[in-house]
Parts: sequence; C-alpha cells; structure tokens
Amino acid sequence: MFQPGLAASAGGRLMFDDALAGFARTMVVDEMRPVSTLTELLRDEGLDRLLLKVYGPKLVKDQLPVLVSQWMKYYAMQLIPPVVVASLAHGAGWPLGLDRLSFALHERGYLDGVRFHGDVMEVSVSENPFERFAPLLENLQQVIERLSAYGDVPAAVLWGNAGDYLETCSRQLSAGSDVSVVAGYGLLRERLRPDGRRNPLFNAVTYIEEQDGQSIRRRRTCCLSYRVEWVGRCEHCPLGMAARKSVDQRAPS
Repeated sequence: MFQPGLAASAGGRLMFDDALAGFARTMVVDEMRPVSTLTELLRDEGLDRLLLKVYGPKLVKDQLPVLVSQWMKYYAMQLIPPVVVASLAHGAGWPLGLDRLSFALHERGYLDGVRFHGDVMEVSVSENPFERFAPLLENLQQVIERLSAYGDVPAAVLWGNAGDYLETCSRQLSAGSDVSVVAGYGLLRERLRPDGRRNPLFNAVTYIEEQDGQSIRRRRTCCLSYRVEWVGRCEHCPLGMAARKSVDQRAPS
C-alpha cells in the first residue's frame, strides 16, 4: 500500500492522483510560497492579528467565540482531507506535531493551505480508528484546547467543526473511489474511546429522514455562525429558529 517513490515526490502529493486529487488541493508544496508556523498562529498575538484582519475590531470584541469557531473550520478544512485520505488510501502520513505544520494565509487573512514538515512515512493501518488516527486526534486535541481557552468557546463546538469535515471527507472519498472508509467513519460512530473516555467526534453529523423521503444532514453541535449575519447560518445547523432565539436570549450581552 505505502509507496515510498510516490510519497517522496512533491511532498507526497503524487499519492493523490486521479480520483484523489481533490483531497490534496490544500497542500502547499511550493517552497517559495510564504507560510506561518502553527505554533506562531496559535499564540494570542497571532490569533488577534488574523481575526482582526478577517473580521475587524468590532466583531472580534463582540463575537469572539463565533470567530474562533470559524477559524477552526478553516483549520479542519486544510488539514483533515490530505491526512485522512493518505492514511486510508496508502497507509501513509506526516508528522502532525504542532511544530511540524505551517499554513499559508490568504490575502484576507484566513488559512489557505497546509505545509507538512517532514518526510511522508508509513503509518498505522489498524482497524481500530483511534489507533490509526491517533496523531490526528492528538493534534486536534491540542489545537482545540488552545482555541477554546483563547476564545471562550466550548470545545464541543470546535470538535463538531472537525467532525463535520471528517464526515464530509469520508463521504466524498467513498463516493468517488473504491478506498475503504470504515476507519474514518469509525471515529464518528464510536461513542467511547478504547480507554473509556467520551469520543468528542461521536455522531458529529447525522442524517435525518423526513416524511417526504429526503435525507437531511445535521450537525450534532451548532457552530455559532448564525449569531453573526455577515458569517451566515450553517445549512446543517441543528438548531431551529426558535432554539436559536432562545440561545441568544440566554447569552450574556
């Protein structure tokens, strides 16, 4: 499964050929493209600078939890597809320590690509999803703890964002290739981790069958985006209009 020759080319991007190409689009392989280290981006001053550039001082002051939730969406969008697909398709991956990742920034300030520092390597192909994706889970745990503390946003909201992109990636991979996604979905279907702790990705996304036979995709946790008109409501929001008003009424002003 793991092919060192392909993995060594263009930072491993050649592993993503044909049907898998879209899952590598967030990878930054151009060494001339500027990137910022993840450890730098996660410092208070780094987050302050980026959020101010994207959203402006008023929103940063009044709606910081919403903005941090959006930042986590961009993070998950850049990181999860290449990591999950490299593992499922090739049994390969990269070091995922916070000091081994950098991100390109769009001119508007949001994350716009990930660079992996370190050679592509063979990784676990265990059927146990928590063992197979242990480095990814550790990475997400550290990033979410940092963002939760910085933005005073519940960790469950940020895990929900990660789970949303994990489910999307697994679903698209299943629909567009013959790669098994059992391990990817395992992270979303197991209520508990092997050590008995709660799995924060459990049922991050579910599908609800309506009376007309249509299947509606729903997140388990709200991403808070509805609170800012400029950001807009997530189409998979688990809260109805009445529930959102109730949440807003209880929120401190």
